Parts: sequence; structure tokens; C-alpha cells
Amino acid sequence: MQAYEVVLHERAWEVLASLGATERRRLLGVLERLKADPFHVGDFRERDQTGRPNEVWLVEEWLVTYWTDHAGHEIRVVNLERVED
Repeated sequence: MQAYEVVLHERAWEVLASLGATERRRLLGVLERLKADPFHVGDFRERDQTGRPNEVWLVEEWLVTYWTDHAGHEIRVVNLERVED
């Protein structure tokens, strides 16, 4: 299987860039787990403005919203959101 790349959309990149080093490393580890399993199915789905289904994965204290472009071998992370208690 050809390796997939994780591509962060602007909103996800801004969240990642705003984190401290320890939290950023933890979240990068989550994204590596996703990269290792590009066929991962999220906990639920949401449609974006274009109607495309996006997977939403609740992992640790984060909601990771993404869709996978299998033709381009890319995992498009569109949002990262911390879950508040």
C-alpha cells in the first residue's frame, strides 16, 4: 500500500500551531495513528459545505475532523477541536 500523507487545512493548522510543545507532540502522535490507518472510520460523520462526508474521530480529548482522498493518498484534516468537560 502506498503511504498516505496528512494534510492540515488552515483551521487545523492554526489549532496545532497554538499549542504548547507537549500538547502539540501528543496531537501529532494522534495524526500519526491516523496516517498509519487511512481507512479508519470515525466515531460519527458530518457533511461539509460541499456535501462531502467528513469523519469525526474522538480520540483522547480531541475531535479530529477529516476526510480521506484515496486517489491522492492524502488524509485531509479540516479541524481539530479540544473537547471540554
